[in-house]
Amino acid sequence: MADTSQSSGAALQISLVGGGIASSGSASASNDGTTESISGNQNPPLAVLGGQTVITAGVLNQYVRAFNDGTSAACAGVLGSGGSISIGPTGNCIVNNGAEVDLVLGANGLATINLRADALYASCNATSSPSATGTASLVNARITSTILGIETTLLNLPVNPAPNTGLSIPGVLDILLNSQSSNAPGQLEVSALDITALGGALASVQVGDVTCGANAVAPPIPAIPLAGAPVALGVIAVAATGGILIHRRRRQALEG
Repeated sequence: MADTSQSSGAALQISLVGGGIASSGSASASNDGTTESISGNQNPPLAVLGGQTVITAGVLNQYVRAFNDGTSAACAGVLGSGGSISIGPTGNCIVNNGAEVDLVLGANGLATINLRADALYASCNATSSPSATGTASLVNARITSTILGIETTLLNLPVNPAPNTGLSIPGVLDILLNSQSSNAPGQLEVSALDITALGGALASVQVGDVTCGANAVAPPIPAIPLAGAPVALGVIAVAATGGILIHRRRRQALEG
C-alpha cells in the first residue's frame, strides 16, 4: 500500500459586524495511496461572495493536490484580474500576477482604507515522514488611506513575513501575517493574512487559508494475515508431513 495524503484551501472569508459572512468556500484533496479525489471549486467566481463590497474585481484561487507518494500541497489566495495560481508536479505554487487587487477595508473618518497588492496567497506542503512547511506571499502589498482622491500609504507589508507576524495601524486595524498553527506532527495550517478592523461594518478578513497533512505512512501488509497465521501454519505443517510420508512410501516401494 502507498502512503495517504490530504490538503485543503480557502481563498477568502469576509466577516461583517453582526455576524454576516461572505466566503469563497473551500477545496480539498485526498489520496488513499492509489487515487486522488478533489472536491470543491478550485477557482470560484467572485459571485460566490454575494453582495459584499470588500472586493469587486479580482480572482479567487484555492488549488489543492494529494499525491500517491504521501505528499500533499495547497495554494490559496486572491489576485488581480487576469492572475492565476496553480500547483506544479513537485507541489510548488505557480503564480502569474494579474492586475492589482484592491480590498476595501472600510472608512476612518473621511478616509477610505484599502489593502492593495499584486497577489496575496498562502502555500503549504506535507509529507508522510511526517513533515509540513508553509509560507505566505504578499506581493507589493500595502495598506492605503485615500482622502479626496489623494492616496497615502499607511503601511507596507513584507513580501514573505515570518510566521505569526503581527502589525497594526493604531485605531484602524490589526493584522496577523503568515499565521501558522499545527494540531499534529506533519500537519500545518497557514493563513496569508488575517485583518481585524477596529471600526465600521467590517469585522475581519482572512485571505489565503491552507492546510496540508497529516499524511500517513501505510503499514506493510503481511503475506499471511496475523489472525489466520496459526491455521495457515498448521496447513503448511500437514502438507509438509504428507510430502515426507509420500516420499518414504515411494522409496520403500523402489527398495522392495
